[in-house]
Amino acid sequence: MAEAEEEHRAVGRPRSELARRAVLDSAYALLEDEGIDDFSIDAVSRRSGVARTTIYRRWPSKSVLAIDSFLECFRPQLDAARGGDPEENLRALVASLAAALAGPSGRVAASVVAHAQRDAETQRLFRERFSGPLRRESAIVLGAGVASGHFRADLDVERVIDAFVGAVYFRLLVGSSLDRSWVDALCDTLLIGCRARGGHDGGL
Repeated sequence: MAEAEEEHRAVGRPRSELARRAVLDSAYALLEDEGIDDFSIDAVSRRSGVARTTIYRRWPSKSVLAIDSFLECFRPQLDAARGGDPEENLRALVASLAAALAGPSGRVAASVVAHAQRDAETQRLFRERFSGPLRRESAIVLGAGVASGHFRADLDVERVIDAFVGAVYFRLLVGSSLDRSWVDALCDTLLIGCRARGGHDGGL
């Protein structure tokens, strides 16, 4: 009896993971094709072949599913921007965010961000699961620069984060390039305001 139960669990887990993967992949493809406004659980069910009841057990609303599918595919290497030179870490952080948004993920992100302005649940989920973690990781990178003496002791970390995240989001929403030359120019400007006193005048 115990062997039969163990075999059932072993078979069930892969099936559950296959269904989860099918739902998330289908949801992301629909977001790419149609945007979040026309996105629905019914459409995901038809595309994935997974029953609506199964989808609703894990994702109670289309907003939750949309955010989950977006985050599953959107994984900038933010935590890689640590250690070593603080200026290079900041460049790596901004470049990672821009590179992740420059491809297909950018179209999905733009759709989700726009929808979040009209839907409170999407806005809350986006803040909790994407922009919140992004800001925390950014604060760690900038804080390390302050602690090491590379960046100003009075650096307004939140304002720096607003500056580069806002710039990237704006370029994303208006369809402008997020290529490396633009990222480098943005970081050059940011670093003028971040560096410790002595190397320049003025700052953020």
